Amino acid sequence: MTAHQPPRIAIGPSDAPEWVHDAVHAGGATLVAPADADGLIWSDAYDPAGLERVLDETPSIKWVQLPFAGSENFMHLVNVDRIWTSGKGVYSEPVAELVVGFLLGGLRHIVGYARTNQWSEEQGRSLHNARITILGGGGIATALLRLLQPFNCHITVVRNQVQEMPGADVVVGPDRLADTLPGADAVVIALALTSANIGIIGRAELELMEPNAWLVNVGRGLHVVTDELVWALRNN
Repeated sequence: MTAHQPPRIAIGPSDAPEWVHDAVHAGGATLVAPADADGLIWSDAYDPAGLERVLDETPSIKWVQLPFAGSENFMHLVNVDRIWTSGKGVYSEPVAELVVGFLLGGLRHIVGYARTNQWSEEQGRSLHNARITILGGGGIATALLRLLQPFNCHITVVRNQVQEMPGADVVVGPDRLADTLPGADAVVIALALTSANIGIIGRAELELMEPNAWLVNVGRGLHVVTDELVWALRNN
């Protein structure tokens, strides 16, 4: 490929959605078969074995794009022989918006109100001036901090690299997680999945949370110990 030739990109697997093809054309690349490709976009987040087969058969592919943020299923394939990129950051704004929706829906008792067929006593709480703990300091957390500004929340961020974040009142390291849970109206998990944070919310953490606090997880299911979450729901 010369400087004047468009990149030659393959798409896999064969049932990849049409928007992936549209993106290749919109980017000015040429859509080709894997054997003729310089790069590959793999659209199936649950088929690392299929991607491995394609790469074994086509060593000429030097760039692999995974168009999703969570790439843990593919990490065993990543090496220095190819350039690997992902969709990290692409979904920050819509996921942060979803978190705000969950917070408003939960705190304001919207589901309960929607199901009732008669007047009831006032229930729920306001998101305004709420105390929010966010686990994670990446793109979702950054966007969420911005979206929560009009609500004047007191926000604590728990992240590996302790540094100031616009919109956060307090930023602490993971060793201070237990200190951030009591008194929080909501705890938001916006973490990538690593071996260090599997089960980061278990019975000990749930017992520290307020009985009426909301837990919003937009990270991965393995961040929360399911059986211990069920225990907490049944005992509060």
